[in-house]
Amino acid sequence: MCCCSKPTVNGEPGCRMTPDSTPFTHEPNPPALGELDRLVFDEPGRCGHGLDSHAFHYRLVYHCGFALLIRHGGGDERIRISHTEELIAAMTAMDSSARYWIFNAIFHAHDEARENGRDRERATWQQAAAEHRIKTRKLPKQGIVKVWIETKAEASA
Repeated sequence: MCCCSKPTVNGEPGCRMTPDSTPFTHEPNPPALGELDRLVFDEPGRCGHGLDSHAFHYRLVYHCGFALLIRHGGGDERIRISHTEELIAAMTAMDSSARYWIFNAIFHAHDEARENGRDRERATWQQAAAEHRIKTRKLPKQGIVKVWIETKAEASA
């Protein structure tokens, strides 16, 4: 929950930790650009309509396609997104606030999808372990160990 008295973009005065605290300026903290990244949009953290997103700074960059760079409390991330110029045209037509909240939605959708995928994969391996279907094979000449899950049909044969 945001306690700022009005929607505030990082770098502007007026941020509040609690409703009765002294206002301060939350400084922008952008993710670092890669050596060949070309900055397209830079959207510092902000709040608005009761949402507190001061900890998230987004940058849209171009390098062999577009990527969304994110800095948040957990560190920096990079999400590859559409390669179309139509994306830039649409983003250019938006004001900074709309663009920021679209970037925020993209990040959180990506984060949730990644978490759901990880949970499904973990459940698959847990079930295979419980059924003793995880198999390994050492390949010393290659310096690797192959690990796979036998299908239920293979395991019962």
